[in-house]
Amino acid sequence: MSDLPPLFGEEHACETCRLAYRDLDVDRCLLRGRQRPEVWSPVEYACHVRDVLLTFAVRVHRGVVEDRPMLDPMYADWRAERFGYGATRLDVLLAELTAAAEGLADEVRAVPDDAWGRLVVRRPEEVRTVRWLVRQAAHECVHHLADVRAGLSSRPASGGGAPPSPGAS
Repeated sequence: MSDLPPLFGEEHACETCRLAYRDLDVDRCLLRGRQRPEVWSPVEYACHVRDVLLTFAVRVHRGVVEDRPMLDPMYADWRAERFGYGATRLDVLLAELTAAAEGLADEVRAVPDDAWGRLVVRRPEEVRTVRWLVRQAAHECVHHLADVRAGLSSRPASGGGAPPSPGAS
């Protein structure tokens, strides 16, 4: 046992991520509590990312098999409320998040070389390529991971609120 590193103290503050134990409410350790009503909890962000992965898998598929499909908006805030993001069980969420990530990855791997430039439309002024869809999905994942990290360390990231809806996704 003497080769075990010592545990951090009760008042530990990490210099790398800036998380300070004294500032970390127990509810925040459960990843469910919101710091402010307009800021999603880590669980809510993870549910949103799951839905982004599912939505973008469908969007990529439609972009490959349909001619200029019109894409539905995600309605992120509506989904969070309607489907109870904050009450989602972590074991279920992790399984769904994994399946959604694998599904999108499979769909991306299936895109034929000549289909990356195919077009999709969300609004008349928003014409994008299948390539853009994949890049946007990746951006959503990275961006919201930064939001979660910022929320856990009590510092603002990309803007501090729930994802803009419905336009950004």
